[in-house]
Amino acid sequence: MGVYARLFLPIFVIITLVLVVRYSMIFESETTSASARYQHGASELATYLHNTLRPAVQASDRAAIGRVAIERTLRDALLLNPDLTALSLDFPGGHLEARRAPVPLPSYPAWFGAIEALQPLRQSVRIGDASLQLAFEPTLPLADVWRTLRQQAVISATNILIIYTLLGFIIFVNKRMLKRLNAATIRFHGGDYATRMKVSGTLEARMLAETFNNMAQRVQALVDKLQDSQKSLSEQLERTLRAQEQLQAQKERIEVTLASIGDAVITTDLTGRIETINEAAQQLTGWPESRARGRELHQVFVLANNFGQHSLLKSMAALYAGGEVIKVGNQSLRHRSGRALTVEYTANAIRTAQGKVEGSVLVFRDVTERRQLMQQISWQSNHDILTGLPNRTALAARFENEVTRAREHNYLLAVCLFDLDHFQQVNDLLGQLTGDEVLKQAASRLHDFAGQRHYVARLGGDEFVLLLPELRGRGDVEQAMDKLLIALSRDYTCDAKPVAMSASVGIAVYTGNEASADSLLRQADQALYQAKIMGRNRYHFFDADLDEQVRTHHNRRTEVRAALRAGELRLFYQPKLNMRRGRIIGMEALLRWEHPQRGIVAPMEFLPIVEHSDVIIDIGEWVLREALRQLQQWRHADPDWVISVNIAARHFQRADFVERITAILSEFPDVPPHMLELEILESSALSDINHVRTIMQDCQALGIGFALDDFGTGYSSMSYLKRLPADVLKIDQSFVRNMLEDRDDLHLVSAVIGLAKSFGRAVIAEGVETVEHGAMLMRLGCDLVQGYGIARPMPADEVLDWVAAFEHRAPLWQAAAQLAPIVSLHKEVVEVLEPPPATLIPLG
Repeated sequence: MGVYARLFLPIFVIITLVLVVRYSMIFESETTSASARYQHGASELATYLHNTLRPAVQASDRAAIGRVAIERTLRDALLLNPDLTALSLDFPGGHLEARRAPVPLPSYPAWFGAIEALQPLRQSVRIGDASLQLAFEPTLPLADVWRTLRQQAVISATNILIIYTLLGFIIFVNKRMLKRLNAATIRFHGGDYATRMKVSGTLEARMLAETFNNMAQRVQALVDKLQDSQKSLSEQLERTLRAQEQLQAQKERIEVTLASIGDAVITTDLTGRIETINEAAQQLTGWPESRARGRELHQVFVLANNFGQHSLLKSMAALYAGGEVIKVGNQSLRHRSGRALTVEYTANAIRTAQGKVEGSVLVFRDVTERRQLMQQISWQSNHDILTGLPNRTALAARFENEVTRAREHNYLLAVCLFDLDHFQQVNDLLGQLTGDEVLKQAASRLHDFAGQRHYVARLGGDEFVLLLPELRGRGDVEQAMDKLLIALSRDYTCDAKPVAMSASVGIAVYTGNEASADSLLRQADQALYQAKIMGRNRYHFFDADLDEQVRTHHNRRTEVRAALRAGELRLFYQPKLNMRRGRIIGMEALLRWEHPQRGIVAPMEFLPIVEHSDVIIDIGEWVLREALRQLQQWRHADPDWVISVNIAARHFQRADFVERITAILSEFPDVPPHMLELEILESSALSDINHVRTIMQDCQALGIGFALDDFGTGYSSMSYLKRLPADVLKIDQSFVRNMLEDRDDLHLVSAVIGLAKSFGRAVIAEGVETVEHGAMLMRLGCDLVQGYGIARPMPADEVLDWVAAFEHRAPLWQAAAQLAPIVSLHKEVVEVLEPPPATLIPLG
């Protein structure tokens, strides 16, 4: 909207206010004048009638002519005052009255007649003994006021129309003028500097056109001057470019000289914050100057190992205090991108003329290529990059020296093998970066304890070795281990968050025998295994009597643990079928080991090795996560599938089992807890039935279901079954597989089904290998089955294709539902075991 268009509303408001005030004044003036005239006429008429009627009233008693005169006078009064509508005279001789006919109709709206200033008027006049009554109506005065107001309204409306017409015309003229200006401006912006506006129209239009034309003329003149000076500028630019080329050549020579030196320079203030950083330093650290300036030196100049970083901080603090120049070589500098560079650096104080320290300068250079061979041979071959501790190679040399010294000087040497408890869970749950930080902090605590007297090294993973030489007895070892376990059990701070961790220690003591360093380390490893079996967060001394029997078992256990860490474990899935409905209701997750040399290894070949160690817990949690992750992917295929997972007794009976499984379920929010079913062995559930019952109830409160696996192979006591709140009983496959041939197995299967029904539990049969097995189970009352007759366990990526293909085979299993149920097994057992040909189950 333009300025004039925006004036419409304000002008309308002003006119409205003026009209309201004006018409209020006109209305008040007109009504006051009309009321005065109206009342004055009534008063004059009353006076006139009083004077006129007095003689006639006095004569009326005496002559009829007087009565006639009175009537004529009353009729004449209606003609004298148009507002008079009726009058009457009461006198001793009679009663006379006169009325106007017809009564004049109002020429104004009905609401206008309600004006208080002009209301009907009634007057009474005493004439001797007579009484004269006069009635006046303000119809004509009100009509005069309404006519005056209407005339003024017409005049006002005409004025408003003229005003808005003129304003609209002005807007139209201005709009046309602005369109011309816009068109000229567009042409001018397009490079047509000869564009001019036509000077015509209103004064404003002419002035605007002249202003634009003057501006365009000046701009065109400037452009012409610029074009004229282009040649001279081009010549000057050419001279400037030649000078710049000369300067660039000089700059390149300087840069080549500086590049050949290759030194990186960083300066800091007394607080250690960076003030300047040159290009070489930016490239070596990965920090641009804009980001590096103002940061602390150790945030940009990051040494990869803790000891070098700690030494740098201490040295710079001494430098700020007035210390001498610092020269350090063979340091691993971590680039911002994460890659490491080998540098050597020199640091010195920046001093004033009076010798006052006001900052520092750090000069360093990349010596990676020059030092690579030396670094590989000397440092990397003997130290762990992550923690900075000596590695296995360095330990071997030091170990042999310590064993020789202990043998020569006849003192005790303790070999302590440390392993962080549940470290794999930290890597899995919090990430490898957090795990690395925990390892570095643990190494730092061990190194602080070792000092100059003892020796600590990292073997790999989360295992560390501490050598304690020159001991007086076993008590010194125990005292040292107590301190170390307390130190290693303190929370580890990672990204400002505490991480709880403990350690287990295996100890082998050299007492002067012929044991080698390798045998001592192996003995410590055996003792470590015993410490973990005994509950972790403790130390254990090597027991020679257990060495031989533990050695083989421990090696195989280590192999299984390595397989878990290497990702060699796999989950296969076996479908569970509701035969009566012909529908897959879920899967059982079954563990396999994909061995690099042996291929697929069955669980019974490796799970018994670790079932009494915490490795079985790590495997169990891995299985739970993998099964839930797979179920989350399958929910689009069938959201009602329930997945069953076998839980080992050691895992299930842990004090924190409910908390751990709650945490695992929270990692998969799209999978409802009732879609998970835990299978526990009947025999393991009876070891501590009260504890198992409590755990089951807590899990069921979360929605998790339970099945007693291999039911019938244990005690199968009804009292135990009553106390265990299992949802499903799984009939062991050894009974199901032979029930068509073995009468005892058939009776046992029937008994388990009846027992499940009696206790209100669901029942599922394992080991179903034929349709005949399924038909018998349905006749006995068991609709849920699984086994090789339905499908062998298969990898997850084959499940959906198998389910799609099974739809064509489902009617084969449903056909058995047409057979009559077995009411009494004793009557039909002979027919079941030796059925005649006519009783074969139809397969189509």
